[in-house]
Amino acid sequence: MNSLPIPVVFIPALLCDDAMFRDVIADLGDAIEPHVLLSPMPRFEDSVADILARAPARFVLAGSSYGGNLALEVALAAPDRVTALWLMGCNPAGPQPGGPDLAAGLQANPEAVIEMLAGLVVPKEATAAAATFRAMARRLGSAAGAAQARATGGRKVAMSRLRQLTMPALVLWGEADPLAPVAVGRALADALPNAQFHVVKDCGHLPTLERPAECSRQFGDFLRGIAQP
Repeated sequence: MNSLPIPVVFIPALLCDDAMFRDVIADLGDAIEPHVLLSPMPRFEDSVADILARAPARFVLAGSSYGGNLALEVALAAPDRVTALWLMGCNPAGPQPGGPDLAAGLQANPEAVIEMLAGLVVPKEATAAAATFRAMARRLGSAAGAAQARATGGRKVAMSRLRQLTMPALVLWGEADPLAPVAVGRALADALPNAQFHVVKDCGHLPTLERPAECSRQFGDFLRGIAQP
C-alpha cells in the first residue's frame, strides 16, 4: 500500500456503530486513516450532506446494508471525492412494499425489534456477532435507529444511476445473507463499471462482524490493487 495512510470513511449498518468495523480497522492498522461516520437522519439527502461535510477531501468509502445504500448516495453526490467503494449487503433497488414498519416498531417496542433483527442479520450460531449487534443497537438508541429506518424506506432506486460510479469497487457478500441474497450483490457488482465481486462463505448479512479476518484480507488486497492519487 501507499506509504501514507489511505483515508477511509466507514458507514455502519442500521443500528450499528464503530464496533461493526473495529476488527477490520485494527487489522489494517497504519495502512488506513479511518473515519467512522454516523448520520442517522430520516432522509438520505440530509445524511449525504452531513457526511460530505465531515469527510476528508478525497476518500475510500465503505458501507454495509443501510450504510451501503447511504454510501451509494454519497458516491453519486460526489463521485470526484470518492476514490473507491466497498459495499456489503445493500440493495440498489427501491424499498419493497409490504415489509415491517421498523421505524414504528423501534419507537413502540425497541427491544423486541432489536431481538428480531439480531436473529436475522447473523446466523443462529454466530452468538458473539449477535451480542455485538445488540450492544451497538442499544448504544445507538431507538430514535436514531428509527430515523435510519425511515431513510432506508424512503430511498430512491439507485440501479439506473450506478453507471456513473466509475471508481474501483469491491462488492463483498455473505453467502447466506437472508435479507439481501447473493443475486442482489451480483447484480450490484454487474451494474458498477469497475467492480469486483466476492462471496464470503458461511456468512450472513454482516460480514465484518461474522468474518472480520476475511473482510480485512479482501479489503486490504483491494486497496493494494487500486491506484491511489
